[in-house]
Amino acid sequence: MGFPALKVGYARTSTAQDEQATSIEGQVAQLEAAGCHRVIIERRSAFRSKRRPGWDELWALVGRGGITEVLVVDQSRLSRSGDDRSFLDLCAAKGTRVLTLLGGEIETQSDAGFLTTSMISVMNEMQSRVTAAKVRDGLRRRREAGYYACGKVPFGYAYNGEQLVPSAEHWEAAQMMWLQLVEMEMNVSGWIHRYGMPWTPRGVRQWINNPILRGVVREHHGAVEALISWREWQYAQSLLQVRSTMRGKTAHTKHLFTGLVKCELCGKSLHNVTERIKPRLKCKSRHCPRFGQGIAVAVVRDRVIQALAQRAHDLAAVAAGPAQEPPEAARLRERMVLLSSMDDMPEIRSAIETLKQQLQALQVIDVSPDQERLRELFADPATLNLATDEELRPIVIEFVASIIWPGGLESLEITLR
Repeated sequence: MGFPALKVGYARTSTAQDEQATSIEGQVAQLEAAGCHRVIIERRSAFRSKRRPGWDELWALVGRGGITEVLVVDQSRLSRSGDDRSFLDLCAAKGTRVLTLLGGEIETQSDAGFLTTSMISVMNEMQSRVTAAKVRDGLRRRREAGYYACGKVPFGYAYNGEQLVPSAEHWEAAQMMWLQLVEMEMNVSGWIHRYGMPWTPRGVRQWINNPILRGVVREHHGAVEALISWREWQYAQSLLQVRSTMRGKTAHTKHLFTGLVKCELCGKSLHNVTERIKPRLKCKSRHCPRFGQGIAVAVVRDRVIQALAQRAHDLAAVAAGPAQEPPEAARLRERMVLLSSMDDMPEIRSAIETLKQQLQALQVIDVSPDQERLRELFADPATLNLATDEELRPIVIEFVASIIWPGGLESLEITLR
């Protein structure tokens, strides 16, 4: 059974931004007025996008046959990457006419038609390449002038037309929001519910992980004022990692090692139980050979404190040396010195600027826990032994990477960050 004869229109804009709405609506209105039974709408670049669902659909419709005419406002709406010529050949093979509202029928069978469509296709592609080069050059110049494009501005920041700056209206609220989330161990859903916030959990998690909060805009460290330090962000990641192991659990009470101690065999977190007034951690996975077995919380606490004390002792015995620069950075600096000694030519200045950007990309931010604070905690040996569970839990989350229980009454494998 064949497909009915159809006139199909194809309307396209380069982006899905609101300011393009008028353009796409205008194209659709013109195509419908020209008698199109159906109009395929595409909001993607015909030069940069690797996949365009509307363009693929148009190819499929023509390939199946039954399409008498394809209408576009002009040939540039089809494609700007050269594959419009292949599409026109397919239409010719299927007997489908391709018409533009501005220039009439497009045909590739005659020598003149092939030359004309090929020239228009190349000119459209070249125009897109020139435009893209101008945009890249403009962005480069703005970066050199200290301006940064950042997309959607995260809560707590504002765009003053030139740069991203702390929002006078929301900066303090954003700082308070971060402190509240840390206090609740990054329980995003619980935070939204407690404070009645109008955001979704996914939106808040995206805000937490936005590099702009750490002062990073498109890999440029220190480009804007940071809302949080790198260590604060790393601590938040530790909280989120712990919370991911607790997903699905509804318990409101947080014990010292909730979500932190895992069974070696099944990989599941051990549960807090009380036996004969003594708290224990037990494996509750019914498919695990160690189901129902566990270890005393007091033993885990003592072993963790011993591991932290040993780390603090080791840190005190070894003086911190100067930070080592990556070998690649040293090589780039040598090239910069060499170029700086040459004539002041535009090509030399451009090469030096490129080297500066490469050096900045190599910048390594120390996101390890604050080891100096660990030494201070053990200045008095009894400090952590006397700490409450509430005081000790954030310290364990910050400095302990993993606690694995391999079985037995006292066996533990503790890995520090």
